[in-house]
Amino acid sequence: MAAAQTAAEWLSRLQLDLKDPQLMGLPISRLYAELPSIDQWPSITDELDKITKDDASYLEFAKTDHGYFDEELNEINRLKIQLFSILLAEDGTDAEPVYRSLILKENSRNTISSYKHAATLKKLLSLSKDHDSSIAWFNKNIEVEKSNYSHSSTSQKESEWMKALAKNDIEVGIKLLLKAIKNSNEDEKAELISSLASLAHLLDKPELGEKSMTMLEENIISQKETQGYLSAYSYRNGLDYYAHQGEWDRLYKLCVKFENTKRRKIGSSYNRSSSGDMLFQYRLTALYKLKKFDKFEKEITVAIQKHRDPTKAQGGANDFIDLIEKKVANNPSIASLHIDILTAKGDEASKGQAYKICTHLLARNQGVDAYYKRLIALNPIEATSFIASLRKYDPFEERPLIWQSEMALQAGDIDKAETLIQQAIALDPSDGDHGKFTRMHCYDVLARILEKQGKPEKAKFFNEVVVSIRAGEAADDYLYAGLTQEATDRYKKALGHFNDAYCLQSRLAKTLMEAGKFDEAIPYFKKAFELMPVSFGPRESHCFGCEGIFDDKRVQNLALPTLQAFLDKEPANPRTPYLLGLLFEEMKKEPEAISAYEKALELDPEYYNAARKLYNIISKDPKKFAQTLVLQKQLLEIAAYQTKPTYITSSHLLKSYWKLAHDFPPSPIKLAPLEELGFPVRKLSDQQFKEHPENSIRSYSYHNAESGLDGWSASEILLRNGFLNDGL
Repeated sequence: MAAAQTAAEWLSRLQLDLKDPQLMGLPISRLYAELPSIDQWPSITDELDKITKDDASYLEFAKTDHGYFDEELNEINRLKIQLFSILLAEDGTDAEPVYRSLILKENSRNTISSYKHAATLKKLLSLSKDHDSSIAWFNKNIEVEKSNYSHSSTSQKESEWMKALAKNDIEVGIKLLLKAIKNSNEDEKAELISSLASLAHLLDKPELGEKSMTMLEENIISQKETQGYLSAYSYRNGLDYYAHQGEWDRLYKLCVKFENTKRRKIGSSYNRSSSGDMLFQYRLTALYKLKKFDKFEKEITVAIQKHRDPTKAQGGANDFIDLIEKKVANNPSIASLHIDILTAKGDEASKGQAYKICTHLLARNQGVDAYYKRLIALNPIEATSFIASLRKYDPFEERPLIWQSEMALQAGDIDKAETLIQQAIALDPSDGDHGKFTRMHCYDVLARILEKQGKPEKAKFFNEVVVSIRAGEAADDYLYAGLTQEATDRYKKALGHFNDAYCLQSRLAKTLMEAGKFDEAIPYFKKAFELMPVSFGPRESHCFGCEGIFDDKRVQNLALPTLQAFLDKEPANPRTPYLLGLLFEEMKKEPEAISAYEKALELDPEYYNAARKLYNIISKDPKKFAQTLVLQKQLLEIAAYQTKPTYITSSHLLKSYWKLAHDFPPSPIKLAPLEELGFPVRKLSDQQFKEHPENSIRSYSYHNAESGLDGWSASEILLRNGFLNDGL
């Protein structure tokens, strides 16, 4: 909701929240964001002091008509209000005793989880005058909740059909998979049938594909009729089969049949199905391919109306945009198809709307080539300045540079195009976080620049780089389908086009190791580690945790000397100590990891990922609280615009934080209001707010309600206050 105009209005909102039986905790961060101007705060703190001075005063203020009463919760809320009042009035002076009481009370009600343990101690230290004393008190009174969760990088035991496929015994593997499908329970069957459909596509076996899709349809209908609940995620590879084959009419009819199948009724209501969003993307892609554009647009309109309803727990512009950004197999996203339909109409209004949709999509995700291509085609003049603003918004994203280079190339400014593309490559040489068939676009642009410069041999080299990556992406499909030997052969063939592709060397090495061929994997691991320091930029785009590149001790023993040797050879390269930091973390050697990250930051003070990794380690140590604050300030300076509020320090200083929020630099990206696009903007009327008070909180996302983007508006930053969120 908008900020209250007066102290009295704000206090009435507080009272409504306290009386609401559906709220199990007081939403202090929202109440903070809705405060009136600072000059009215003394009136609020005076009243809050009266309310919380004793139990009788508080209970009178918070009493309800519904008869529900929770003594512990009421005491917790009273302490929260008391602490909030102190922070409003005095910016934290003498707040620690009250926060200690709140911690004890919350812990007695429900043991503080391991997740909240560190955050709670950090908040306590922010209020503390004597850190050592506060740490000792906390450790004495609050125990860490024991977790039964244990992480293991060991993969699940392979089934017999997967073992056969891995050894390239294709026919045996298929027979075993069919047997597994026959003997599986309902929960397992969907994934197994989808695996069969994937194999039919990759092995070009149409008869097997038809068999798998018949089984898939029977299983979908059966599960929905008998269980009521069904996740289309389990069927994604099966649904993709029709998309790969271009069987759009059959895909559309299957989606409609699935949705029209009556769900099993459980008790007095139907069990919920989670298939809607995924079927939406398959259904609309099929409609587009079938050239049923009117029906496509009608479905978009229905989805907008559905997400516009403010009384629902989910919805709004962000959820709607998430929905239309989904795509089917290797096809464009629903959003891209929608833009193409609007563009094809040819009138200025439709093309203008298409352009504005492109800007919103790129503001949310600066890495999608399809949106840049459409944006430039729709309005190249305005696109020039908009793409420049994306660079300011996220200086670590290379895509704006790539497309600025593309535009310069198209305009015939070859020197400018080359300068820009080299800057893009320096930011992210391996381009690891972009989707299939879009990675390494920078080298495609560079090859065309070199052609224009009359350097065909160099152009051919970079074209081979792109060919290599595309072949590796195709090999991934075989690996994910369990065809390990075929994937291995394809990775090796891909490296024949470009041997210095880090991603292919590491993927091949991991594949060989997991197939029990570690000795064969060793040279590929070594080559990957030699390439690593020159394959990443200041915010590398690979997820090392996901890849598990350093998981195995044998691999660690290969990586450490290789990276150390590179560091000796190029001591000024900050990437090498950063990579050593990642390796030391995996080896559980935190002191060495800290030293390595500090060395990387010493060599490059704007090395974002090194600062972030260092911050993540030292913030876990309460004794390094002061050092954490220094690093937090450094991160605030160098972070991309959309993540900056995460690193605002001293969020307990509510007056200072309030002023900072209102003076925060505006977003460099200028976007049309969502309502101009017809996108859903959720607004509760007074009557709806009274009828659905619980959704006044859940529907209030951090994103700006008008732009759907981290702007940041003052309200958004106030809602993200690190002290008031998550436990206060």
